[in-house]
Amino acid sequence: MRAGNLDRVIVIEAPTVTFDEYRTPVTSWEPVVTLRAQLITRSIDDRQGQHAVSDSTATFRTYFYPGITLEHRAVFEGQAFKITAIRELGRRAGLDLTCERVGP
Repeated sequence: MRAGNLDRVIVIEAPTVTFDEYRTPVTSWEPVVTLRAQLITRSIDDRQGQHAVSDSTATFRTYFYPGITLEHRAVFEGQAFKITAIRELGRRAGLDLTCERVGP
């Protein structure tokens, strides 16, 4: 993995649960780490059905960071992406994060 290819920045966030004044659980996202990454693939699919839905998937390649799980999410260019698959490259050399965009 060449450092020159890591031309994007992603933020890995973890969910935290807090309680509001009515003791209702509220999930918020806290940044864990900011990583340099390479955008491997990005696709947009328009599906036909009752509603026109646009889904976006992306695969990011980054240096290895211990502790990243499927419960985390990645934020890229202001958009949140749910991590759907993690593939380790080499022996703790890097990670491929396959993600799906969350929200509209």
